Amino acid sequence: MPHARIEAVIFDVVGTLLPCDACTAGSLLSVAAPLLQQLTTEQQHVGLLSQTPIQLPSALNTFAHRAANDTQRPAPAPDLPALVAIALESHRLSDCVLVSGTATGVQAGLNAGMWTVGTALSGSLDRQAMTGWQQLPSAEQDQLRMQATMALLNAGAHYVIDAVDELMPCLVDISQRLKKGERA
Repeated sequence: MPHARIEAVIFDVVGTLLPCDACTAGSLLSVAAPLLQQLTTEQQHVGLLSQTPIQLPSALNTFAHRAANDTQRPAPAPDLPALVAIALESHRLSDCVLVSGTATGVQAGLNAGMWTVGTALSGSLDRQAMTGWQQLPSAEQDQLRMQATMALLNAGAHYVIDAVDELMPCLVDISQRLKKGERA
């Protein structure tokens, strides 16, 4: 699958690759590891950012990572996404994709001029809403999913998916749009 025009895929780690309570849980979301492996196999540049200082699981140590500190403005400022893109030696921020589970993360990516993909179920819903997700009636799941999706769309996300295991079709579409000359 060609991603010749996408220079980097950057993940807002907490809520996309790690559970929302990443301070207490250091394990990758089950859908994250296969995606990262696939991107790496396809020689896609992958970067990570976190809005708060966290200890990354060892599986993520090989990727460029920047965490917020006192010298950067907090999201929705474009500082962190731009710094990660620079660390990945990207030439154009408009050819980068930011994946985030929060509205402020999406806004930071947009402010940096990047394509944005929101993850509705792995970040936008608070921990309480996700507790017992499988046991919730489907109507309640649909309502929570719609609320999270709308929050991300209202923030300006180009795409909204449930979780990162649905990311690849978005990357294909972004590649096609970039080839046509579209910009974020």
